[in-house]
Amino acid sequence: MSLKEFFFKTPFLYSFFSVRFLMKMAKKNKIAIFYHFIKDDKEDLTKYLYKAKNKTQFIEDLFFLKKHFTSISVVDYVNNTKKKELNFFLSFDDGLANFYDVVAPILIKEKVHAINFLNSNFIDNKCLFYRYKINILVSFIIEEKLSKTQKNTFCKELEFFDFEKEKVVNQLKKLTILDVQKIDELLNICHFSTDDYLNQQQPYLTKEHIIKLEKKGFQFGSHSENHPRYIHLSLENQIKETIKSIQKVNEIAKTNYFAFPFSDDGVSKEFFQKMASENIITFGSSGLKDEGFENHYQRIPMEYNSIYSAETIVKGELFYYLLKKLLGKNKRKMD
Repeated sequence: MSLKEFFFKTPFLYSFFSVRFLMKMAKKNKIAIFYHFIKDDKEDLTKYLYKAKNKTQFIEDLFFLKKHFTSISVVDYVNNTKKKELNFFLSFDDGLANFYDVVAPILIKEKVHAINFLNSNFIDNKCLFYRYKINILVSFIIEEKLSKTQKNTFCKELEFFDFEKEKVVNQLKKLTILDVQKIDELLNICHFSTDDYLNQQQPYLTKEHIIKLEKKGFQFGSHSENHPRYIHLSLENQIKETIKSIQKVNEIAKTNYFAFPFSDDGVSKEFFQKMASENIITFGSSGLKDEGFENHYQRIPMEYNSIYSAETIVKGELFYYLLKKLLGKNKRKMD
């Protein structure tokens, strides 16, 4: 458990402070938050990766946010045009069809702005994110859908002597985009067709969805092409991945916004200088933190391995930020 989650689990440390007081102490007038997926009755792509909130929990989050903040667009957030109010900027990552089917109707009803960051190679259900493939593999193990022969093959592929459920699951969750071939081989062992899944389940937004959502006031940005960890890419490939993705998204919805997949950990100053020269505005996922580079902003994740309310997360982030500020660790230093 991280120190941040420790604060989420011990809200008595700060629960009696108001949001306005904590924001004032932090000298902030806006926050940025993000989700990926809101659970409904359909199959859960994230079930074994993290705990996604359901519609009731998401609506409760929105009620809390609207009580203490004003919903603003990405343009207003970046330009900081509403300094006299406390504001929140909402975003969703990965471009899932769940946003069209479940999230957008709620946001329209509640009059909340949002931007969706798209993985350009996943639009129209052309590919499936490798982490979602891992979720499917884990489901075969947890739900005991594997034969003895399949278990033995898993052990061989993952280099285990015996099939121990917990160890195999943990090893699967450690696989990266560099292990896609192995992941696909394991799916094949399970007689699972990714193409059939994409065709039947349609987990991602289509171009038609995106155009309709844009007409309703929603905005879009890039989330890379294939959702790699940028720390695993060379600077050249980081830049290529980002710009190509933005170009592809721009064919459907005009944008110059980019959100890092996973995180911006290990990304160099040179990358951000290149983004600035291309007029690309970037977003991370490190929570409440002051940035060392212009036009780069951090967002607060709203999904963890446990379900926490928006009040717990927002107040916990503010309290954690104030602690970091006391220790002089509230600002990221660029190499």
